[in-house]
Amino acid sequence: MEPEIADLWPEYGMKSIFIYTWPDVFTGFGRSGPAGDASLASNYNWTLTDRYVRFVTSRGAKASLQFQITNGTDPEQSTPEKLGQVGFAIADRYMNGAGNSGFKDALELFDYYVEIDNTNEPSTLANYNTSFKFFAGFAKGVARASIRCGVGAWGTNRIVPTHANYSVYDPYVSQFYRDCKAYDVPIKAATYHFTNAQFSLNPYDIKTLTDRFRSEILAPTGFANLPIWVTQYDPNPSGVQPTSAQAIKDYNDPSFFASFTLGTSMYAQDTSLDRAMPWTGFGYGGTGAGNAPFQPWFNRSSATAIPLNVAAAWKLQGELVVSTPQRLQLSGSSSNGFAVLAGRSNTGSRVNILLNNYQPNYDIAREIARQMTPLMNTSTTAFPLIQSNGLFNGEQACFKPGNPLFYIPLCQSYVQAYIRENHATRYRLRVSNLPWSAQRSYKLVVQRVGDGTVHRVLLEKTGRGKSIDIILAFPANTQDLVSIEAL
Repeated sequence: MEPEIADLWPEYGMKSIFIYTWPDVFTGFGRSGPAGDASLASNYNWTLTDRYVRFVTSRGAKASLQFQITNGTDPEQSTPEKLGQVGFAIADRYMNGAGNSGFKDALELFDYYVEIDNTNEPSTLANYNTSFKFFAGFAKGVARASIRCGVGAWGTNRIVPTHANYSVYDPYVSQFYRDCKAYDVPIKAATYHFTNAQFSLNPYDIKTLTDRFRSEILAPTGFANLPIWVTQYDPNPSGVQPTSAQAIKDYNDPSFFASFTLGTSMYAQDTSLDRAMPWTGFGYGGTGAGNAPFQPWFNRSSATAIPLNVAAAWKLQGELVVSTPQRLQLSGSSSNGFAVLAGRSNTGSRVNILLNNYQPNYDIAREIARQMTPLMNTSTTAFPLIQSNGLFNGEQACFKPGNPLFYIPLCQSYVQAYIRENHATRYRLRVSNLPWSAQRSYKLVVQRVGDGTVHRVLLEKTGRGKSIDIILAFPANTQDLVSIEAL
């Protein structure tokens, strides 16, 4: 919670904020009698959560939260009914103002995330049956309080089944949505974590995974139109880093991180996703599972937060979607990393074109794969584990028990990795039929992120008419926002 950064949310077009560390509010798990009664207001402590939600709503945004409650799904300390009462209490407070909280419609989604869905072990199905009962209880409790927010699940990293003889059955994917339909469990969204890019470094995988998830899992179970949220994405969720000097340098280059992050968000525009939220998000960086470092968006300063490339690129995207929300058709965007989006203002007086030239160093992915494959269970992975191009092979990785990365026999599914051939060094932008008369003057401005600086105005000029035609050098991992505004 950094006020100097949060104050920038409106300027960056941010209206949905995800709270990853939601504190426990119910104090009665594992207790009996009145002390364990989830219907009593005295058994709740809202101090931290009120602070978190107010921090979000005071800046014009709505909050969603990762619900990974301590002991709430432990059958020895809780029950599905009790967890449902907790869900009701949270939703009632922040959606309906219960307890004179002062909140109204403050939440969008509970991302019900228990992580057990990633585990590959003989007891997976039994664990699933217990987990589903708790999920159903919680989801129904939230729905009793408000249908304007809702629950999504599972926040999984195994989104689709692999079509191979090494595929591991995952009831959290294959059975969960059928059970929700059969038992009339209310769900607002299917959620997943796009944290499976370290073997491919491919932002376009978010589209491939989402399309397959909808067609292979959701549609056959009666949820063809269920919203999908990606509640976490990043280029590498593990603590494994590249090893060579050049790969380390390129991996830590802010322009690489900016180009991957923005590219993922841009490709997500061409999916049926409702939300795609980057991890660790809009801040000063941090660490995750396995002490994995996540790059910062800002540097600290005694006076203000100093944007790095990823924040500056995100701001360009915010300018695109806020000032020119009507999307325009275009040609030239590619799944290989050269991504382009265009929009027009509601008044027809402005057109924006956002371009991203993503070109990773694939030695990063090769060196990560070489370190991770010895930790995998070869009976549940493709053979050979490494392709001839040095990238990881197959659509599934299951790790051995006791591995130093995850400690559990975790399984994840992937899109088959391959090298994306984007070698663009410049672009030619031709825009025709600008939405004003041929006699109208306009101002053209090109903002650039990358290319040796965090942000600068690369080009600024005026013209007249209904078309433009420009050619600009465009180095790897650079972003441009071309704005054309009628005068």
